[in-house]
Amino acid sequence: MNTEKIAFGRFLRPFGVNGEIKFQPYFPEHLDVSSVTSGVVRHAPENGKADSEFLMASARPLNGGIWAVKPDGCDSPESARQFTNAELFVPRSIFPRPPEGEFLPFDVIDCELYDAKGPRLGVVRSVIKTGANDVWEVEADDGKEIMIPAIKDVVASVEPGKITINVLDGLLD
Repeated sequence: MNTEKIAFGRFLRPFGVNGEIKFQPYFPEHLDVSSVTSGVVRHAPENGKADSEFLMASARPLNGGIWAVKPDGCDSPESARQFTNAELFVPRSIFPRPPEGEFLPFDVIDCELYDAKGPRLGVVRSVIKTGANDVWEVEADDGKEIMIPAIKDVVASVEPGKITINVLDGLLD
């Protein structure tokens, strides 16, 4: 069983008077916030707070992809404030498997990137959503930044920890 935890989103600030807090999911297109029932809250290291278990009492959508989340046991803005700027981590296993040839952002981040002809090019550091296709931001081994379109003509294979691409003319320029 996969017990890996994925950063699912972050808590913003208390909302209303009933213990809700605004929540911004990182991958809104892949998982409905209201389907999440529990997770782990991780605060910024400088906050000094330890990770803690999280139970969700309710969640409802607001505008702009933001949700109003009510943590179990919160009944006031003061009690919800403890979650401000913390991240919610959830089990990887609750995310649905993407269709063949598609990948969830956290499946490619930190993967090593190789040219199909052999040499390592760098490491995927982030995924940018463009609408047409994702673009992988790669930290090249020479320190430069490379932008790789996640399209069939470029992506040859994706394996755990390793991505192989076909380097088209002009792609690395």
